[in-house]
Amino acid sequence: MIFITGCVRPNTVKFARMIVVLLLVATWSSTFTTVNAEDSDDVALVGFDFENGFSTNHTTVITGSVEDEVKPASVTWSIEGDSELDSGDFSNILEEADSSGSRPIWTWSLELDVAEYSPCTCYLTVTVETASGEVSQSHRVLFLGDTARSAIMLHSLNSGDWVSNSLTASGWSSHPMIWTAPELRFFAKPASNAVDACAIEGDSDFSTHLLVISPNGTFSESIDISDLYDGWHSFYAENYDPSGVTFAQTCVALRVNNLAPTITLMGPDSVLEGSGDLLFDGSSSNDPVWGREDMHYMWVLRRPSHTGQTPIDIIMEEGVGTYSMGSETSGEYTLTLRVMDAGGVSSTQVKTFFVENVVPTANVKVDGSPVFDGDSINLSPSSSSEWSLDASASIDSANDQAGLRCVWKINHAPVYEGCERTLSWKSDINDPIILTLDVIDDDDDYSTISVQLVHPDASEPLPYPLIALAISTIFMVSAIFLRFRSSDTSSSIPKWKGDNNN
Repeated sequence: MIFITGCVRPNTVKFARMIVVLLLVATWSSTFTTVNAEDSDDVALVGFDFENGFSTNHTTVITGSVEDEVKPASVTWSIEGDSELDSGDFSNILEEADSSGSRPIWTWSLELDVAEYSPCTCYLTVTVETASGEVSQSHRVLFLGDTARSAIMLHSLNSGDWVSNSLTASGWSSHPMIWTAPELRFFAKPASNAVDACAIEGDSDFSTHLLVISPNGTFSESIDISDLYDGWHSFYAENYDPSGVTFAQTCVALRVNNLAPTITLMGPDSVLEGSGDLLFDGSSSNDPVWGREDMHYMWVLRRPSHTGQTPIDIIMEEGVGTYSMGSETSGEYTLTLRVMDAGGVSSTQVKTFFVENVVPTANVKVDGSPVFDGDSINLSPSSSSEWSLDASASIDSANDQAGLRCVWKINHAPVYEGCERTLSWKSDINDPIILTLDVIDDDDDYSTISVQLVHPDASEPLPYPLIALAISTIFMVSAIFLRFRSSDTSSSIPKWKGDNNN
């Protein structure tokens, strides 16, 4: 709870930052414990037996209570106007009262000598320190005597809070005397640092108003601050009165954080499988105003080529600006980097990269002898008509080596699987066969070797050139023989002489 009257600077209060991350979503919020907090076993609750804006012209006794599991270690009070007017300690006068709830209640009382403070628009603060060391505060406005000055209290904002795009200003405002309709102005001024914020009273007549309302008591308003530059700001709430009679102003130092951090993500686009660890560097990411301090990084690794959008790795930690992974598994990957600055504003960048699969290399031995693609192999005689097939020397990247599959085909039909097998040749078939080996890795990439195998009992076919020569020779001999026979036949035809007798 922060409040200021006149040009008094706000009290310094503690604040905490809470980070909540649900997979790819991160948010940031500031919290502060007040008397208006919900019941909790961890929070001491301060209550008052009088309303905010209590007014009196006479000496009176005000009372209140503290609720907690055990008796508080300390309960103190103070009264402030333009400065601290009085203070004291309730610790020794606390009395336990009957309680219908689950926790005990201790009561306190305070006699107010109005003549001592009057006239005063005063702020009563009760501070409780529990046995466990937790501290909570509660505030009330007291209009004592013939005071005309109004009062403002801001409940939702605390000095040092981070705000982005919009903020909620909730609190209480009231006037003991009303000259005109109440006018509560909200405006902000940039400050160079936390010390300068709220150092002086703001002038609403020369400031751009963020919002103007007419409250009478409790208020809660959402205020657009998206046009404010990043940096420290003095955030003012002012009960406006040009005469100055009812004027009151309060100020809270806020850190405006509208700009998201810029992401710089470096890393490889493509590597070969098994080439070692891959390093991705986002440590140069930066907030344009607030810098790299208190940056939070969330890395999410996915493998769309196999696992879809299901994350296979998530790292969330403050200051972890790099990410490394092995290259043992090929595929398409996406690496999402979400960077959240100290104020809870985040940016996201996605990098796609590939781990390229290494195609295996097939190596084959038939009956102990290496063979190569396209070879024709005459098998050695075997009493059992069986010959060994060995592809165990086939190679791949280290991560895929153990998972290699060997598929053997005969005349293009699969017959065996396994890198070490035995070829059995049927006794009634001696024709040559085509032996094919496919060596397949876990990505279904493969290499192939095909060879011709000739059974040792197969008859050796005549060479084609020799057959052609023999056919040509036979043709020539036949042609010569026929020509000779034709000549001999023509010479044996009889010739007839003419009949001279006729």
